[in-house]
Amino acid sequence: MTDPTTGPVHPTVDDPVVGALSEPIGGPVGSRARSREAGGTSSWWTPLRVLLALTALSFALGLVAQASCVADQWRGDGQLARVCGSEIADSYTGTGLVEGAWPWSSEADTLSRHAVLEEPALVGLWTYAAARATQLVSGGPSLEERYGVAAATLPRDPDIRRERTIFVAANAIGLAVLALLTTLALSRVHRRRPWDAAGFAVAPLLVVTGLTAWDLIAVSAVGLALLAWSRRRAVVAGALVGVGVAAGVWPVLLLGAFALSASRTRRLVEVPPAVAAAAGAWVCLNLPALVSGPAQWQRFWAVAADRGPDSGTLWTVLDDSIGISHDTVLTTSLALVGVWVTGVVTLCLLAPSPPRVSQAALLLVAGLVLLRPAFEPHQALWLLPLAALARPRWRDLLIWQSCAVVFAAMHSWWRGGLLDPGGDGPAGFYWIGIGVHVVGTLWLVAVVVGDLWWPEVDPVGGERPRRDPPRRGRGGSRGQVTTMRSNDVAV
Repeated sequence: MTDPTTGPVHPTVDDPVVGALSEPIGGPVGSRARSREAGGTSSWWTPLRVLLALTALSFALGLVAQASCVADQWRGDGQLARVCGSEIADSYTGTGLVEGAWPWSSEADTLSRHAVLEEPALVGLWTYAAARATQLVSGGPSLEERYGVAAATLPRDPDIRRERTIFVAANAIGLAVLALLTTLALSRVHRRRPWDAAGFAVAPLLVVTGLTAWDLIAVSAVGLALLAWSRRRAVVAGALVGVGVAAGVWPVLLLGAFALSASRTRRLVEVPPAVAAAAGAWVCLNLPALVSGPAQWQRFWAVAADRGPDSGTLWTVLDDSIGISHDTVLTTSLALVGVWVTGVVTLCLLAPSPPRVSQAALLLVAGLVLLRPAFEPHQALWLLPLAALARPRWRDLLIWQSCAVVFAAMHSWWRGGLLDPGGDGPAGFYWIGIGVHVVGTLWLVAVVVGDLWWPEVDPVGGERPRRDPPRRGRGGSRGQVTTMRSNDVAV
């Protein structure tokens, strides 16, 4: 008989929460079903197909949530009250995309009429392609005529309103494909744990914030990079990290996670090629913007480096309550991020077992989420693929995501003025939302730290990387070596 332990780990058996929820429909899957699955005789509904269907359903729910904002074209405070605001919609009429302009155009006419797109290079390329596709689908409007009217009146034009809806739809289709690719990648990182990808596929956070901005571009690159690293494709993994960095700076921390895990698993030689590939991919994707409009290309970096405590962090609370200078926030935040990174490095080097890449990366990115001067709700997506692999337990994922969704709602209401206090007092309810987000993220950090320090409680114990090589000489061996499939390495 086929040993069911060689087949996929089923969530109804592995996760207490999923097991309890399965009771009304017959309880956890039995050993006979697991044996059939291990022997390759399972039904057409394989784990991957189920996960892809669930991802599509989550994205469809996100589209439904955006529907109420489509009717009024994302105008006014109504979109904020309904928590369906979208940076994607605003980018079409708020920049030169509506007139077919290159995102980094240096033409005086464009610069005098529209703001420069304050997004990373790959996002700029993505939005330009989506805008061109939109204008092709809408019948090729006369872009020259649009320069003959005031830019401020363009959003009120019925044809442009229709184009903006098409533009959002084009972005949604592309982001949906990226979400499916991310699920596919996460389901194959650990051969026996495809269901861990469900932490991404059915995430409430994906439903609420997946269509707010373009974070899924970087998120999908990170998911694919984790898969490549698990298959010992260091150059491919590095190149994918470079793609992610071109869409959002934070994926660069994945290179640090590669190094931390590799330093304990005798793969350190693979890190330099990964770094070189990441740098090469980043340069290639940034080159069109840098060559065509260096001043406009630098705009994103200038805004990102100088952004103060305007939303979403404890710095916002301090600034609102006692006042704190802009320079002090930037300097102190950078110093605290450095301290956090040092702590993560120390933990990963001293932990009883080598860290998995997803664990190290989650801890590094969480420090950025918690300590940078500003934070937007959709940026919680940065942690989503890492959390799905680092802590595949629905109790912890739901605690963290519930806090993130509460913050997303309160942030939107705060922006819409719904949480403004009477008089000129501070926005205390918004502070509560920030506190909920911080506590939820710290909860996720705490359980991952616990898994690192006490590896026997790690739910992915069977897929942990090998221990450090034994030390010879006085003191003897450092410990036993954990058996693990050679393909499922340290992720």
